[in-house]
Amino acid sequence: MDVSPVFPYLKWGTPLGYVFYLGFYVLMFVMLILFVKVIDRSSLREIGLRKASRWKLCLILGALFAFLARFSEIFIYLILGGTIRLEEYSPPFMIIFFIMDTLMVGLAEEGVFRGYIQRHLTHNHGFITGLLVSSSLFHAYHVNFFRATFSDVALTILLGPFIPSFGMFAGYLYYKTRENLLGPVTLHMFYDLFGTIVPLGVETGSLPTGSVSLLRILQWSMMLFAVKILADRKDIT
Repeated sequence: MDVSPVFPYLKWGTPLGYVFYLGFYVLMFVMLILFVKVIDRSSLREIGLRKASRWKLCLILGALFAFLARFSEIFIYLILGGTIRLEEYSPPFMIIFFIMDTLMVGLAEEGVFRGYIQRHLTHNHGFITGLLVSSSLFHAYHVNFFRATFSDVALTILLGPFIPSFGMFAGYLYYKTRENLLGPVTLHMFYDLFGTIVPLGVETGSLPTGSVSLLRILQWSMMLFAVKILADRKDIT
């Protein structure tokens, strides 16, 4: 969610912006708790906020795939003609905000889209339906509707469920870890954290968007395949 086109002083990357997003995702997580506790009369353990028997492996896999995703994105931009850009390091107090924000983003979004929506759909309509619908909603949630064109929204609705992406990968990791949120939350947190505090970027300029999109699809497809192979060969929960 990006409100900066309407409220530029709430842009992600500014102190006020981090305070706003921290409050927003705390509220989102509180709403999740209310839905689970009051409407479903269930518990956060049921949606996946519980300690796995191999919790250290879940943490390692989440962090590893997050860094792999970020570095492969940089590699894609570089092979298409982008150039490395070094940023300034953020001050320590801002890094604390980064960590708090990314933790709450991971808990709230993964709890809602994977733990609540995907789990409910999977149990009632099957895994494929749960994965595709929750991934599509996750993708739609991240569309900047303040700037998106009608064709952007239409493509998101029509093609979003079938395109390998971060949301689909997180949902598949959730499923393969027996609906435990530890891996997806760690993945989400480190993916956002790496993109925020690591002073490394790429000047994309006028890179061909079609080629970028195709390579990103290939990137997430390979990562999905890697999780399947790993889960089939080894118990990762």
